[in-house]
Amino acid sequence: MSTNSLNTINYFELPSDNIEELKEFYSLIFNWEFEEGKDNSDYWYIENAGIKGALLKRRAPDQKPTVYVEVDSLDECVSKAKNAGAEIVLDKQQVSEGYFAILKDPQQNIIGIWEPKS
Repeated sequence: MSTNSLNTINYFELPSDNIEELKEFYSLIFNWEFEEGKDNSDYWYIENAGIKGALLKRRAPDQKPTVYVEVDSLDECVSKAKNAGAEIVLDKQQVSEGYFAILKDPQQNIIGIWEPKS
């Protein structure tokens, strides 16, 4: 995930049951280009969509797109979110470029929180 200004949306993920089909679809309509993920072959980075994004293997039938907000401290943001009524859907995870967590806000919207490695 690329580093942008803090507290701004900097990434998105589109879940898919058939990644090859969506790669073809988005290549055709938007000329998007894809690069296979470093950590997982079921994850494809979208290289030219304005902000960084990815296609990923759908993990649940009701999985929806996720937007990520970059923060300077994931732990602090998760703590604030819990205190404000958020549910932690996926606690802090480490990937090659940083850390992320998935939250559900008080209105049941899913949002990702991203902290890049220093």
